[in-house]
Amino acid sequence: MTNQTSPSTERKQDTRSWIHYAVLIVGLIICGWGIWSSGREGLSIFVTSYAAATNQLDAADRAVRFGPSSSEAHYLRARLLSDNSLRTEAIRAYEQAAALRPRDYVLWLELGRARDQVNDVEGALAAFRESMRLAPFYAQPHWQLGNTLLRSGRRDEALAELRRAAASNPTLLPSAIGLAWGVLNKDPRAVEKALQPGDPAAHLALATFFARHGKAAEAINHVRAAGDLSNEQRRTLLNELLATRNFSEAYTVWSSGRKAGNPEGLSAIANAGFEETISLDDRGFGWQVGIDPETVQTTLDPSAPHSGSYSLRLDWSGDSDPLAPIVSQLVLVEPNTRYRLSFAARTHELLTIGLPVVAIADPSSDNQVILQQSDSFSRGTSGWQSYAVEFATPGTTRAVRIVIRRQKCETVPCAAIGHAWVDGFSLEKL
Repeated sequence: MTNQTSPSTERKQDTRSWIHYAVLIVGLIICGWGIWSSGREGLSIFVTSYAAATNQLDAADRAVRFGPSSSEAHYLRARLLSDNSLRTEAIRAYEQAAALRPRDYVLWLELGRARDQVNDVEGALAAFRESMRLAPFYAQPHWQLGNTLLRSGRRDEALAELRRAAASNPTLLPSAIGLAWGVLNKDPRAVEKALQPGDPAAHLALATFFARHGKAAEAINHVRAAGDLSNEQRRTLLNELLATRNFSEAYTVWSSGRKAGNPEGLSAIANAGFEETISLDDRGFGWQVGIDPETVQTTLDPSAPHSGSYSLRLDWSGDSDPLAPIVSQLVLVEPNTRYRLSFAARTHELLTIGLPVVAIADPSSDNQVILQQSDSFSRGTSGWQSYAVEFATPGTTRAVRIVIRRQKCETVPCAAIGHAWVDGFSLEKL
């Protein structure tokens, strides 16, 4: 008996076959589309990398054509358009990049900068605020927003954002202080109120800025608030205060790093008997060595001091500038006051036309006017001799510089050979 398939069964089999074919065709189409898309995406990534390496705008254009959904390609193209001053097109490219990757704060930040360049203030502010919303603890969104607000006249909002930026990134503090200083009419109290320093770094930045701009009292207030300073921080502040001739405040900073027990204050000569090592990098109120060591050498000598355990020995061995300071020290004084400087000196086989002297200079004046100088040291060889020199300070003088140097010679350089020692400096008010 022969089996026969009914017409309905054949129709069902045909239907299933067509379904299988359709599924297969659709699968092949999807697979092909996936391969094609992956190929374009890969090509876009490759061309984007090439465009980034070569900074070629036409390559960035091709990268966008190959990968229209690649935010990286649009971002690179936007940057290159901006570099070529095609700002309107750059803004559109940044907008496309941000639309494709809306949670990337960097894209909104760059969009804000691009809008700001074409004076689209409100558009820039909107982009910066979105960047700040996405990255509230990052400094740059606050910094860019603050600067744009400042330029648009919204001072209080701007200063609040600049303060937040500096709190996130302390390296921005000096710039934030400078901007606040400019818009707040150089009022230290207003700057302090606007920036609200709350940590040692902020107080130190304000101290340095105020010192540089001649606000010495305010600088010292922030030095005290900052607490312990490193040697480098102390040196920076000291240099700023000395440059603006705020000697009393400079002395406060310098003495904060000194050991307890040293004489301090007005008329106090540091290390007056040379019992301590002379620091070669002291730029404050200690002894400073200021001449070429190849022509004049200075050493602490324990042999036969005038008093104590050491004296300062000076050795000349050839030509040198006689007026150049060999050793010097800044000392605080009162204005309109008479003083007497006393010291002892001796020499050994000292031969020169320009003999050594101790001069008192006024560092408040532009050319360091010499107020008075001692008698010259003895030529040849002599034992310890006492010297005294009296001088009066002008009405604006709050510090003097004691300088060991030589007398003027007819010709420069001027040779000197031999040795001298000094010891036992003191300064008294008359």
